[in-house]
Amino acid sequence: MNYAGTGGAMQQGEHAFLDTLAAAARREILARSRTLRARKGQTVLARGESSQDVFIVQEGRLRVILYAADGREVSLRELSEGQLFGELAAIDGQERSVAVIALTQCRLIVISAEAFRTAVRENPDAAEWLNRRLAAQIRSLTNRVFELSALSVRARLHCELMRMARANGEGATGAEPGLAPTHAELASRIGTHREAVTRELKDLADQKIIRHGRRRLEFLDLARLEHVVAASLRAPVGEETGW
Repeated sequence: MNYAGTGGAMQQGEHAFLDTLAAAARREILARSRTLRARKGQTVLARGESSQDVFIVQEGRLRVILYAADGREVSLRELSEGQLFGELAAIDGQERSVAVIALTQCRLIVISAEAFRTAVRENPDAAEWLNRRLAAQIRSLTNRVFELSALSVRARLHCELMRMARANGEGATGAEPGLAPTHAELASRIGTHREAVTRELKDLADQKIIRHGRRRLEFLDLARLEHVVAASLRAPVGEETGW
């Protein structure tokens, strides 16, 4: 199974929002939407801004990030075709809590907060979809907090790789070069440095669990990776981690 790079446990099923709407409601929300094109490197959303639109990715890839006080970039997840983002500000009216940057040229559907809230309020299936999405986000964030607080760097990387493998789907083949995250990007996701990620990936490659190259990562043995994840979760914090 090859990984083509999205890096988020929330990937699967996000395209389903529009599918939850009845045909008339879907036509109405699309008629009230607009298209936004973003160039590579463009900031689509900035943390702290007051906009409340909701976005669906039609084409391209984006990264959800935060910046530390020293300018260090903390990568939260990546977004790809069909995924939705920006709904939290539409729900609570607060400022944007993250930044979203285009990794490639992108085309986005932009839905106003009012139209999004109306669609959710008037369509029970859409409301149920949103409830499940928010619950999944809470579970995902709870797991991330636990990993950062209680697991070694090695264990955190193993967990992240397992998420990536699952997000890609069983039986997937053919990863396009250039789509997998760099070692620095992986390090940003799990709160460590690039050298630690490089070292651990080499160890997994030596075990024939993965094969990696320039912006390419292939999972060769998911069963063994699951075993490694389970072993990592049992290992004491700080063991062979560089902590």
